Amino acid sequence: MRDQYRQKRLSNKEQKPLTLLLCAAVLMLFSAQASTAYAFSGPQDGGSRMAALADRLNLTDQQRQQFEAIHSDGRESGKSIHEAMRMNRDAMHKLDPGQADYAKQVATLADEKAELVKQMVIQRSDIRSQVHAILSPEQRKAASEMKSKFRKGGKRGQGGPDGKRRCDRD
Repeated sequence: MRDQYRQKRLSNKEQKPLTLLLCAAVLMLFSAQASTAYAFSGPQDGGSRMAALADRLNLTDQQRQQFEAIHSDGRESGKSIHEAMRMNRDAMHKLDPGQADYAKQVATLADEKAELVKQMVIQRSDIRSQVHAILSPEQRKAASEMKSKFRKGGKRGQGGPDGKRRCDRD
């Protein structure tokens, strides 16, 4: 009986490809799940943040549809600005400080970056304005309170080691 077991058992050389195949299948399964989760929730789970905000504001079904459409359109228009900023950053990194016109090239790219930041601020403000327009007065008040609590919580712009924003110094 032991001889039969030994005969059916695979050698190490035969086991290696099967083990690699199994590992590859497991990796493919996990990567498929991860990409599916990313597709449904959005980058950095922004989709669920928007849903939570809509829940907290008690948006009606119609308001939710408008809210999602506004953010979807804004996301699409923001992609072109984001891509232009990436290209500008890449161009800045590729500059050679030893070139005679280095300062002129930096100034040109800085002007382009300033214009892109301006476009981004205007685009985000437009989204805020559109969302504000669909809210009831009570929802606007609730949104304002949430925004002020968020800012007090120090989630953004914590600044230096003392936690104070640099522009808050007097």
